[in-house]
Amino acid sequence: MYLCKQLRQVALVKYRPSEKFRLSHREVKFLLGFVAIYTCLHMLYFLVPDVFLSKVIYHYGIVSLSAVLINLIQAGEAVVADENFIKSSKAVLEVVRGCDGAGVLFLMSAAIVSFAAKWKMKLLGLIGAFLLFYLLNQLRIVGLYFVVAYQRELFAPLHTYFIPTLIIIIGCIFFAWWAQLAHNDKRAAV
Repeated sequence: MYLCKQLRQVALVKYRPSEKFRLSHREVKFLLGFVAIYTCLHMLYFLVPDVFLSKVIYHYGIVSLSAVLINLIQAGEAVVADENFIKSSKAVLEVVRGCDGAGVLFLMSAAIVSFAAKWKMKLLGLIGAFLLFYLLNQLRIVGLYFVVAYQRELFAPLHTYFIPTLIIIIGCIFFAWWAQLAHNDKRAAV
């Protein structure tokens, strides 16, 4: 009993209730804005019908370009784009909701819009994020096609763990870089 009492006193001295972790008003505003914007973007995304995504967005925005790139990289592949499928005699790859890079773009968009910066910098950040993640997703789709065609056993770990983690790390680096630019721009204007 004595030991428990002593441990409790040490804990109270070391971790005083008055030393609570506190967020500034700006940090709370950023976090609430981030969560609200990210949630809204995801809700809107799931309102888009799968048929529209497959036949229009994925076909014209992702799959057709990926097929062209694959055929440029390796002419003998004879890859065709069929709605949301990339097809050849060696592999079939389907692009579905969640494989379009929207999730990481929503994270980045919510962070950029919620950040305390000028709207001009936010717009530049959004454009830069869209271009970066569109290109990364195209590279991911093309790379995954070759994995399915030639190293199928690597598809699951690459698709599920390694590539998404790498893209999120790149997103964090992009956001840190952009936030520094936005901060310097804001400071220069003062």
